[in-house]
Amino acid sequence: MVREPVDSVIDLGVLPADEPDEPAVPGGILRWAVRRLAAGVAVVAVLTGVTAAAPLPRHRLSTLAFLPSSTGVARVVDAGLVMVFENQRAVAYDPDGWRELWSVPGAAFAHAIAYQDLVMLFRGDAMNEPTGEKSEWVRAVDRATGQQRWSSDRQLEMHGDVMISYLPAGDGQAVEFRDPRTAEVRWRLPDSQSWTPDERRAALWRLTPDGTLVEHDLRTGVVRRTARVLLPESSHSLTLRISRAAVGITAFGEGGRQRDAPTLWYDAADLTGVSGAGQWAWEQECGRGLFCAYAAEGDRVLLVDPATGAVVRSVTEGSVLGSPLGVLALGPQQGDAAFSLPTVGAVLDPLTGDRQTGLKGWRVLGMDDSVVRVLAHYDLPHKLTYLAELTAREAVRLDAVPYLLRECTMAGRTLVCATMAGDIVVLRIEQER
Repeated sequence: MVREPVDSVIDLGVLPADEPDEPAVPGGILRWAVRRLAAGVAVVAVLTGVTAAAPLPRHRLSTLAFLPSSTGVARVVDAGLVMVFENQRAVAYDPDGWRELWSVPGAAFAHAIAYQDLVMLFRGDAMNEPTGEKSEWVRAVDRATGQQRWSSDRQLEMHGDVMISYLPAGDGQAVEFRDPRTAEVRWRLPDSQSWTPDERRAALWRLTPDGTLVEHDLRTGVVRRTARVLLPESSHSLTLRISRAAVGITAFGEGGRQRDAPTLWYDAADLTGVSGAGQWAWEQECGRGLFCAYAAEGDRVLLVDPATGAVVRSVTEGSVLGSPLGVLALGPQQGDAAFSLPTVGAVLDPLTGDRQTGLKGWRVLGMDDSVVRVLAHYDLPHKLTYLAELTAREAVRLDAVPYLLRECTMAGRTLVCATMAGDIVVLRIEQER
């Protein structure tokens, strides 16, 4: 792909001129090649070549399977398991042949984690329900049979081989650390005004009611050390944050974080005070071999080397998502909001800072963890979804499909997508040479 210093174009092509949902692009540059399928199949628009010295092969899509669903969504749990979450049940499928393995009745399941021979099914609306009206937040079932092993009416988080169990704020804490396979309690957190896990150091940090900072072994609860540290002034509460090499303490008032009381940071090795410069409270994979790191204060996003933590570039574009092609700066929603999917405003090259606008107006349709893999553009009158796969080299042209897709997840070279009609369609990405 040829790079321009600013506002270069990723040539994905546009929809035919008689289709009203054409994304805005420079005139005379982009074109779609259209082909029609025989035997009554709907019109499918095929994306043509790309602007590169040696164009990438064009990829096409074939339909592997339809999975009947009641307005469900699909989630790839791992290479051997895909879950479809419907209104009143969760269904497990084997991606090798798309055979249904088992189903579990229950409303509002939305997420799943595999752990050894278990699958943990998490309810998506559990935190919004009064305690007396919910039966469980998480249900653990046997991976092979779907038979229940245990369930929990408490919020759960997985951190390595430790499961943290707690009640939402306002209902009392009583934080417990459990074995994921059996749900048995390993240890309980003493009374604390704030706590947070630290997977990098296999630790649990907490502030005691009198403001002492304590480090526990995450798995056993053994106290590693305690220290009296300077605390920020707070009119309401204090919250702990974990950066790569430091522990931070942030003050909150009734209306949220107190901006006049900056986060105080302490070196995680010796708990001496350190500067807040270069500290961040959260990071995740962002594509191109980098992580997106989010500062404790402000809206700035830092692109960092995951091995060293060195900052490569600062991004000030507002809301962003990572992708193999670069950082996607999200733009405002357009028109009917296309099923509430985020809209791409530009692609930022993390190494050069180049800003490319050829994908402006496309929608984020599919993600793998925190990285965007698939984009969509809709032709609503003809009920077509135009697709593009993001790679490290280019935005690769895929076939359009005769369905309005609302969400996709990737399982290798397979797309598992929920349609607006309520079905789940399985699409294979195949390379054309």
